[in-house]
Amino acid sequence: MITLGAAAFVLLILLIIVGVPIGLSLVVVGIGGLAMVGSLSTAMTQTTLALWSEGTKFVLIAIPFYILMGNLIYHTGIAKNLFQAASYWLGWLPGGLAVAAVFACAGFGAVSGSSTATARTMGAIIIPEMRRYGYGLPLATGVMSSSGTLGILIPPSIIMIFYGLMTETSIGQLFVAGVIPGILIAILFSAIVVVIVRFDPAQGGHAVDMPPLSERLRALAHILPVLGLFGFLLGGLYMGVFTPTEGAVVGVFAVLVMGALQRRLSLAAIRHALADAAFLTTMLFMIIVGGTLFTRFLVQTGFIGALTGWMLSMNLGYAPFIVAVTILYLLLGCLLDLFGMLILTVPILFPIATSLGIDPVWFGIYIIIVAEIGLVTPPLGVNVYVIKTVAPDVPLTKIFLGCLPFVAGMLAFIALMAVFPQIALFMVR
Repeated sequence: MITLGAAAFVLLILLIIVGVPIGLSLVVVGIGGLAMVGSLSTAMTQTTLALWSEGTKFVLIAIPFYILMGNLIYHTGIAKNLFQAASYWLGWLPGGLAVAAVFACAGFGAVSGSSTATARTMGAIIIPEMRRYGYGLPLATGVMSSSGTLGILIPPSIIMIFYGLMTETSIGQLFVAGVIPGILIAILFSAIVVVIVRFDPAQGGHAVDMPPLSERLRALAHILPVLGLFGFLLGGLYMGVFTPTEGAVVGVFAVLVMGALQRRLSLAAIRHALADAAFLTTMLFMIIVGGTLFTRFLVQTGFIGALTGWMLSMNLGYAPFIVAVTILYLLLGCLLDLFGMLILTVPILFPIATSLGIDPVWFGIYIIIVAEIGLVTPPLGVNVYVIKTVAPDVPLTKIFLGCLPFVAGMLAFIALMAVFPQIALFMVR
């Protein structure tokens, strides 16, 4: 039975690698495996139970609303305002536009919850500007690919909801815990940009003319509504005024009001945002249900128990376990997307982490950061391919090389967070 589970695990990875959608792969392998260890009738019963149990979770409502909120904000044009304000205030630094790009991506990620949406939206705006000022393309594309990953770390984050559902960890605490690491990584990326430009001034392009103070203050005023929304959502979650699901609904309502007052949301834009949110929600629900079926199948084969027992028998301590998981995610990031990595690893790694006394919230933030690295590592770095669509003339090898300093920075931050867990936990513990 354990061999059957291992074979199914390998089959699932192969299906994902050849391009079969991960949700469909999980459902097919999960149902097929359950039918093999039991019968087709029991497999269908398990499928019905999985659809009902996962579909009736109240917190699942948060996913379509946070996706919808990010889509609506995209149509309000706030992305351009964020970059303009950041460039007006940070453009004086070495590589100022690249530094502004980091914080603009952090700001957009704080309300979109998606790394690919952040990279796609901000990349289309910022890369042409960096080209205009003569920035080196490795730096320009590398910083955009890497900064886009902040979209899944700074709350609200779809992947945090996904992890919370898988491990029954408080999503509100995950949201709050992601704030400080997200800000620190943004600062770290900015420092990396400054160091790169100091050593290679050609990468930093031409100096940016700083506008007068009145214009800079006006640009700042344009982003106050979205900053206020972020502060309101985070403050409400931190103080327990509302749940993540209720916060998602409030956020959508606030964006609709903001868009109406600014006259930037047309009916066509709202319709498009609703359709995209429905599509992405359906895809994520299929992944959640498929992951549930696949995990139940692996449990019945004894594969998860055997693998967990084997890892526990190695008597890995805290530090070796963190190093091993980091290496595992670096390897999986070469083959799988974000959801694939979490679905395949969290059911196995989470029980081991808790047995070592690792806080579930801290582990979630850690997993999200190492998964971020997979978004910019070859050959499947999703964010790199997103930026490639924005800058089609830049070779993929050059974009991946541009990401390397930021990957090194994230690895260094993981080490720092492992030594000082309170970086992620002091706001929730």
